[in-house]
Amino acid sequence: MTPHTSLPRHAHTTTDPTDAQVIPVARLVEAGLRRTSRAIRDTAPPPAGDLLAHAARARRLAELHTRRARWWAVLERDTATNDVPTVYVEAVVAAVLDNERQARYWADTADDWQALADQRPTSDVAGAMSNWADLGLTDPAAPGLSDASVVAR
Repeated sequence: MTPHTSLPRHAHTTTDPTDAQVIPVARLVEAGLRRTSRAIRDTAPPPAGDLLAHAARARRLAELHTRRARWWAVLERDTATNDVPTVYVEAVVAAVLDNERQARYWADTADDWQALADQRPTSDVAGAMSNWADLGLTDPAAPGLSDASVVAR
């Protein structure tokens, strides 16, 4: 079995196709995952009390986890088309789904930090960040329903 390969970006601009170096997809994905993991690790925690900095950090982490999910999806497409054992394909699919879940978590967290900074109700999705009681919103009506229907808190 010949490994699937891809040309680097600069190879598409060469005038002589024999000058292009062919790089296996797995190596491209590995390099992308390594860069993204480093960026996640290097995303420093913001100063305590800086709500907007917390929101910005959470948005950055959501972006980076989305990028990781995309790298894993590249590998998923490659493994699914190259007679790779199913167990490896399933592991790659799990990695895609996990990073998509983490990206959603960090996006929700960013929205909550932004809501706290704007003194709006938070979603309660990202964790115990709800500020509804602080804003006097103990039993808000469910969105899109009559006032008779309230959200159980």
